[in-house]
Amino acid sequence: MKLARNLAVGTAVALVAVGCENDTLLPSDALTEEESVALFNGMAALVTDTALVPVFISPDSIVVACPQGGQARLLAVVVGAANGDTVRTEMDATITPNGCVVSHGGLAFTTGGDPDFRYRAQIEVVGLFENVTVTGSVVGGLTWQLGTDRSGSCAMDLTLSAEPDLSDPADPKLSGTLAGKLCDHDVEVDASSLVNL
Repeated sequence: MKLARNLAVGTAVALVAVGCENDTLLPSDALTEEESVALFNGMAALVTDTALVPVFISPDSIVVACPQGGQARLLAVVVGAANGDTVRTEMDATITPNGCVVSHGGLAFTTGGDPDFRYRAQIEVVGLFENVTVTGSVVGGLTWQLGTDRSGSCAMDLTLSAEPDLSDPADPKLSGTLAGKLCDHDVEVDASSLVNL
């Protein structure tokens, strides 16, 4: 009886130790937080790149050549509407990369869709910037390869928050951040380039 109890306690301790060890260890090729943010910023640059060259245009999307190699399928819808003194702009952009090379901070990633990178934003301006409301998100996921021996996937679930910068009334801007999960890291990423489209 005593032997059985000792074996049971020993087995339980071993299982808890192994379980804790597995929860805290990431695969050796997992992206660090800094690398994850570089991957995100590289993809975000595609959203704002106005010099992308179309290689195929269909009724519902455009396939573009990525500046550093590969391709990406883009589907973007921007809708603006005015009602009285309120102007609302909504953007919904989906990028599905296919061997698309993006870089940021000296790191170059070859990316694929898992399923895609989806950016949504709504900007509502009342009057002459008397009240500005911005909401949005980035969701989805990518496959990535960094160098010749590291690869994996990166899920994204980030929420946008932004506020107006009216320090120069002739050139009002929005400063924003995206916060949430990025490649299994809790991050806060500067989103100013995405909200000032």
